[in-house]
Amino acid sequence: MTQLMLPFISPGVTNINHLVSVWDSEGLWTYFFGIHPIYSHKSDDQRMFRLTIANLIESGTCRQIEVISAFGISKTCVIRAQRKLRKYGSEEFFIDRRGSRTGGTVLTPKVLERAQRLLDNGLTRKQVAEELQVKYDTLGKAINDGRLKDTFISKCPNTKFERTIIDEKAADGLGTGCTRVVERVFAAFGDNSGASIEFSTCLDVPKGGVLCALPALVSNGLLEGAEQFLGTLKGYYKLYHILLLLAFMALCRIKTVEQIRGYAPGEFGKLMGLDRIRKYAV
Repeated sequence: MTQLMLPFISPGVTNINHLVSVWDSEGLWTYFFGIHPIYSHKSDDQRMFRLTIANLIESGTCRQIEVISAFGISKTCVIRAQRKLRKYGSEEFFIDRRGSRTGGTVLTPKVLERAQRLLDNGLTRKQVAEELQVKYDTLGKAINDGRLKDTFISKCPNTKFERTIIDEKAADGLGTGCTRVVERVFAAFGDNSGASIEFSTCLDVPKGGVLCALPALVSNGLLEGAEQFLGTLKGYYKLYHILLLLAFMALCRIKTVEQIRGYAPGEFGKLMGLDRIRKYAV
């Protein structure tokens, strides 16, 4: 028969749960499982503290909420400690990232090498800064002065600011955002079967999350039999463009066609795989 561990916890200690407790004795924290000491560290040793709470949670001895309530720390701090232990092991908690005491920089060559590796793996600047425990601005300066290369940005050069400039230059011709001039000219003369949907790599596209619903919309028959029941359209915009636009309007809480005026035509066009969308498209 399995013998249960009785919770013999001495007075004056802080209970983490019914079996685990911590005792502060003159600046030394000792953790007990029942009556057995399992960890100890100085009260001001933050690295050992983070390693200890991560071990308690990862081993199943304590839950996150119990640790957070007992020590009054943030959930983010706990999750970061768990992730570090899980990915890199206990030695990661004791890597010195502060540089030399005689004026060395925070981002030493070793830290820069690891930061670049994390950026190459697709992590954002914020995630890398949290992982390395450096300031976000410090990491940004290293990228701006060329010590690091943000591969995510380099792979996605088409930012909203850059697209706005391109769309404004197109205003001298057919209108703001009309960058696919050849297709529009052929469509005007009836020599085009409609604009093709072409997606490109872009950053910070407003309402871009609606694209996550596109597979569900199509699989539920949004476009199935559309031309058979609704007929066909001639010109640049085809029937499936209109149906997708109406679906995206509903997901974006756009109740009327006139409200599309409040959105940049080029930016809404990016959601559709087109150059631009205007209210007269519907």
